[in-house]
Amino acid sequence: MKPDPPLKIIPAGAVFEGTLCWSGEVRVEGQLRGDALGRGGLEIGPEAEVHGEVRADDLLVDGLLEGDATAARRIELREGARVVGDLRAPTVVLAEGCNLDGRLETTPKGD
Repeated sequence: MKPDPPLKIIPAGAVFEGTLCWSGEVRVEGQLRGDALGRGGLEIGPEAEVHGEVRADDLLVDGLLEGDATAARRIELREGARVVGDLRAPTVVLAEGCNLDGRLETTPKGD
């Protein structure tokens, strides 16, 4: 059985201003102007923009993130991802063709 796709919290063309809090797996396809603080995974779609701090268990970036990000388990930047900010996680994956303008810190698991 195939796992359910992430819930689309901010659809393409929509703008959300404020703090986004969630539990589970979510995907942003529009714009978030504020912090994203949650338990579970956050996906930033290829056309999405997040302007604020991100704290999640897992973070997958295809679009733009302007702000620092901390993940309890893993951060992945895919080809075409753009990040302006610092990344902190036990596991960080940087695909060829992504752009990171900031610092990268790997941490012990559970930190």
